[in-house]
Amino acid sequence: MIEEGVDGRSDMVMLFGQSFTKRELGRVFPDLLHVAGFKKLTVEDGAGRSSRLLQIDSGGGLRVDLLPDRCCDIGQVWCDDIPFGWINPMGTSAPFAVGENNPLSGLMATCGFDHIRQPEMEGDRHFPLHGNMMHMPARIIATDTIWDGDEGIFRVKAEATQFNLNYGTIRLQRHVYVPLGGRSLVVSDRVTVLAGDLPVMAMYHVNLGYPLVTPGSAFSLNGDDVTGHTLGHDGIRTRPSGAAVAEVVLAAMSEGGPRFQMKYDGRKLPFLQTLRNDSEGINLFCIEPATHNRLSREELRGNGSLLPTPRGGSHTFHLEMLFESGR
Repeated sequence: MIEEGVDGRSDMVMLFGQSFTKRELGRVFPDLLHVAGFKKLTVEDGAGRSSRLLQIDSGGGLRVDLLPDRCCDIGQVWCDDIPFGWINPMGTSAPFAVGENNPLSGLMATCGFDHIRQPEMEGDRHFPLHGNMMHMPARIIATDTIWDGDEGIFRVKAEATQFNLNYGTIRLQRHVYVPLGGRSLVVSDRVTVLAGDLPVMAMYHVNLGYPLVTPGSAFSLNGDDVTGHTLGHDGIRTRPSGAAVAEVVLAAMSEGGPRFQMKYDGRKLPFLQTLRNDSEGINLFCIEPATHNRLSREELRGNGSLLPTPRGGSHTFHLEMLFESGR
């Protein structure tokens, strides 16, 4: 969180309950990255064994797990030690352990960019659940700290590529930003078709769990309470994003409890899908901005919504998330 200093200085960093300029940080911390910043880890056991884990600690109460072996998706996120992401019983699995299990786990799963939603056959080609990109390992190009005056931002640059000799190549260039001392994160993606004429489809599967998700949690879209209109007959509801800058908020039942806010470009992701599974032992709420309506590939082609992106063409997607613990 960046705020105005009491003595007129601007862009001060709030860190561990105190305000600092960049110079003051250098005086009190021998190396700031030993108390905030990046840790590169490896999972040693269970369904995720041998997977890489890249952790960012903002120093302001926010801790973010990134998953390099899943196109640098987002695993668990803690704010003041309160977990926000939903993790399935297997944990965050490595590709070898997924099999027939649903790979859904973590705060955000990238769906696409060749297909989204349920598996489908189109001609002789099979598209798996939510496409192929989430199964592609990323190359971490850089982990660095960007300074603008006294404001610092931790940045991760990653790149993942999916390739099929017969159908083409799609490359994801992802930047993740976490402000030093902050409680927010930004995911900024560029998706480029390197070979073939491929339709680009995207859905950002944001998965939230307890203590944010309770029977009394309130959900709003662009300032309108749509809590009572969240579910369809199968627990899924799709609606227009409704604004150029779409804003969704999920707040826990208790006053002052956890709160999650996300903004995204409703022109690039014009549909918002929600999923609620309140079964015992599950308790999952998903917020899923998407490029396409919930229709089959045949129906999307029929209404002109599945147009190919020519070789060299790119799409950009940008999501901003804010976490509040309520403490």
